Amino acid sequence: MKLAQSKKEQWEKTLKELELMGADDVIEEHTQGDLWTFMSQTRGNYFFTKEKFIFAGGFGLDNFSVAYGDISGLKTCNVGGLIPIIPTGIKVSFMDSKGKLVTKKCSVMKRKEWVAYLVERGAKEG
Repeated sequence: MKLAQSKKEQWEKTLKELELMGADDVIEEHTQGDLWTFMSQTRGNYFFTKEKFIFAGGFGLDNFSVAYGDISGLKTCNVGGLIPIIPTGIKVSFMDSKGKLVTKKCSVMKRKEWVAYLVERGAKEG
């Protein structure tokens, strides 16, 4: 989904201020979705920039940003409460700044298209 130019510029300014993207980076694609943790769901926005995959949501507590080449694993999954049955999830794995493996459970519509998009930019499946 393409953002209107004015919205795109607002988001780029915000994401740069939050240091989720670099000064020369630009948003290429956007979709809305959810980030799932153990039993909670945070609504937000997923951004696909020239360099990074970014989630911005909620009160900013769950924001994350990762360079495409740093994504070491992508796998489709189900999301939901106690019994995850909603087939919209993508598990995204990468090393955080402390060298710890982190896995984020992202929920988006058309997940196969977004997985392909991430792989095309350097993320690794598996």
